Amino acid sequence: MKDPATPPGDPNITCALPASRLEAFTVQGKRPHRAAAPRTPEELSQLLQTAQREHWAVVPFGSGSRQDLGNPPKRFDLALATTRLDRIPEYEPQDLVVRVESGCRLARLQELLAADRLCLPVVPSAYRQTTLGGMVAANASGPDRYGHGTLRDYLLGVGVIQADGTQTRFGSRVVKNVTGYDMCKLYAGSFGTLGVFYDFYFKLKPLPPMEKTVVGLFRKLPPVRRALSKLLRSPLVPTALELLDGNASRRLDRKLDWSGKIAGYALAVKFGDLEAAVNWQVKELKEIWSSCLDGDMLVSDAREQARLWDGLREDHFCMAEPPLESVKLKVGILPDQLVQWIEEMEKHLSGIEAPFFLRAHAGSGVIRVYCHLDPATAQAGRLAGLIERWRSLLNAVRGSVVIESGPATLKNRVDAWGYRYKDLKLMRQIKNRLDPREILNPGRFVV
Repeated sequence: MKDPATPPGDPNITCALPASRLEAFTVQGKRPHRAAAPRTPEELSQLLQTAQREHWAVVPFGSGSRQDLGNPPKRFDLALATTRLDRIPEYEPQDLVVRVESGCRLARLQELLAADRLCLPVVPSAYRQTTLGGMVAANASGPDRYGHGTLRDYLLGVGVIQADGTQTRFGSRVVKNVTGYDMCKLYAGSFGTLGVFYDFYFKLKPLPPMEKTVVGLFRKLPPVRRALSKLLRSPLVPTALELLDGNASRRLDRKLDWSGKIAGYALAVKFGDLEAAVNWQVKELKEIWSSCLDGDMLVSDAREQARLWDGLREDHFCMAEPPLESVKLKVGILPDQLVQWIEEMEKHLSGIEAPFFLRAHAGSGVIRVYCHLDPATAQAGRLAGLIERWRSLLNAVRGSVVIESGPATLKNRVDAWGYRYKDLKLMRQIKNRLDPREILNPGRFVV
């Protein structure tokens, strides 16, 4: 007898999930016709061979924490869950290398590594839920990207099943393994459109012996510009550098129960190193910022640091409560234009007539914009027009505005990616070569 998840006339899927679980795999309002959770790369390969033969549209699915990213799928025949591929087959602490399957959660990996005072120093939002496969597919990162880089920088090897079911591996467990094109970097950030991951090799880093954070407080933006300039020209080496506008900083203050300690613009700078190095950098930062600040806080207690950076990493405190709808945008610009763009954005967003919050990886040129839209108004249309305006302005510096999450009323008006650059043709050629029948995440990514 066929599994109840398999519609009549379908080929038998040995790793099919019951129909009662299909609702959990809904992506932006679209529910799959079937779902499966392979336990081995071989099962995954067989599943994709079947999908290729039947021309099923496949959406790879980890924890689901990043499924709001991108456009809705054009078709959705099969949800391919990777959560049973969750082993850690190889771990060599002395070599600073780990091999981990794609469905393993980051939190579980970090717990294992922490016992040896090691870490994968890339901690994005939804840290406790996210799987390694979802992270690599989105090239996700968090506040520590300033000091440690993105996930691409730690990816040594990738095991991937191609759209036709072919099992392929790129890279290896050693750091110096690339003599030609680095295929790992091609697959990282491909959003599941070029193949389905089954495992990875990552290089690791030691946990810092000590961490401290200085939170600089500013009433206006011009002192923020001066403070950033002084910091970035200094010999200091922060691991994270986060900026909040007044709306976001007040919300974070309430989340932390800090009773008004954070107000106005806030610039959080984290240092991680040996104790003497951290203490020297904190002292030096306060000296070079002495003429810019309206106030500052030093966060050195480990629990308070964890709470602060949990808040700075996650989105929850900036998201809307129903009936309002949340929109999250990721704006990529040149780092030296960050304060200028925040100033412009605040002016532009006031015309939307909706609450908004701005956060930024201040040293990396990444701004996240959160808007709370009232579905009973024309706010979605006004925001769509503003997104197109920003994309036109940023085109000259190869900037970007990506809709990371938002309601259908917005995504029906404007593409989630808005990618307009010359390499779009090359991206289409790669997609056509690796997935000619367009069965992997069709319509969801740039190509």
